[in-house]
Amino acid sequence: MKRPVAALAAAVAVLTLAGCGSGGGSKASDGKVQVWTSTDVWGSVARYVGGEHAQVTSAITSPSQDPHDYESTARDKLAVRKSAVAVYNGGGYDDWAQKLVTGDSGTTAVDAVTVSGLDHGHDPSFNEHVFWSLPTSIKVADVLAADLAKADPAHAAYFRANARSFATKIGALTTRARSIGVAHPHLSALMTEPVVGYLLSTAGIADGTPATYREQSEADSVSAVALRAATTAISTKRVQLVTLNAQTSDATSAVLQNAADKVGVPVVQVYETFPAGEHDYLHWVLSCITTLQRALS
Repeated sequence: MKRPVAALAAAVAVLTLAGCGSGGGSKASDGKVQVWTSTDVWGSVARYVGGEHAQVTSAITSPSQDPHDYESTARDKLAVRKSAVAVYNGGGYDDWAQKLVTGDSGTTAVDAVTVSGLDHGHDPSFNEHVFWSLPTSIKVADVLAADLAKADPAHAAYFRANARSFATKIGALTTRARSIGVAHPHLSALMTEPVVGYLLSTAGIADGTPATYREQSEADSVSAVALRAATTAISTKRVQLVTLNAQTSDATSAVLQNAADKVGVPVVQVYETFPAGEHDYLHWVLSCITTLQRALS
């Protein structure tokens, strides 16, 4: 989602840590390990690993809540304090969550961007939407299993088995995503925002977004020059697909949608948090892959 450029600069200045803190080993009254996540996307991954022995609470559970601009509440702070493990995205995506978690020394923090290993030197053009990186989801699940095992050693084998099962299912989704590139080689896509960039890369779809547009795509406004470059890429069919962030709607996205419609370039709506009615990470990824396959068929 779009956020002020100033927020990006502030995010770059924040140090990111994975697995910091001593871990409170906090448990609910029913004996379950308490886990807090910044978004329902990471909450679903945590729920898969923790299963019946974890109680997961997510701060953002509605598609109308912008993870970039969300303001944490006293309830969020209390939930973090009560949790043995807390997961946030990192990379400036949910800076508010990072501050909450790293400010509580009793909670083990999992920073997904740091775990991913994808951010090299805090590149300002880095795509922070690592929840669409399938290898990253496996890495986060593995770290969660290890941290939950420390908080609840009696169920360590259970957590690790769940993480392995999750990895197997992600492997199947990866194979399905790659089949898109096999069926449609040499595809390029224009992304109105780089939300699903990692998934498109896995699918063998190149990023054909003009650099001038890409640099401004998540700022408050896009210049006329950048917008012209994007519409030209679509109208001349230098790109064969457009991905549109379904959770933002403005004049720029409308112009790009219309340009694609005029020349028959398929447009796929994508999400960065769960849409209404969705609660499962694996199903969410499958739905996006299926939508891409149908749009390109």
